[in-house]
Amino acid sequence: MPFDMSVIYPWFFRLLLIAGSLCTVLFILKRIRHAKIQIEDSIFWFIFSGLLLLLSLFPQIAYWVAARLGFISPINVVYLAIIFLLLIKQFFMSVRLSQMDSKIKALTQKVALNEEKIERDRRDD
Repeated sequence: MPFDMSVIYPWFFRLLLIAGSLCTVLFILKRIRHAKIQIEDSIFWFIFSGLLLLLSLFPQIAYWVAARLGFISPINVVYLAIIFLLLIKQFFMSVRLSQMDSKIKALTQKVALNEEKIERDRRDD
């Protein structure tokens, strides 16, 4: 009698998701400890990792949401949720990047004006 691999696959992928979630948390904690990531940014990744862990521990959630929203497969709900969350993160990162770009531009102009003033003061002396 051959061994049925279909019994192993769901558990293997669940364990893989759990390990991936825990590795993400450990990686973020390491980055925070070495001051390579801001606390505000890490909160998103902790929540994201927590949601993946929740779905890996309780896959019935994906089945329930898929049935309520009319999806054919629960994995489509998971993919849609991940894509949606990452798009939101990307949008907020773009907003922050635009704000920082404006601040850098203003700061560069102030530095240029200060350097010009210092140069003018030297010529006057």
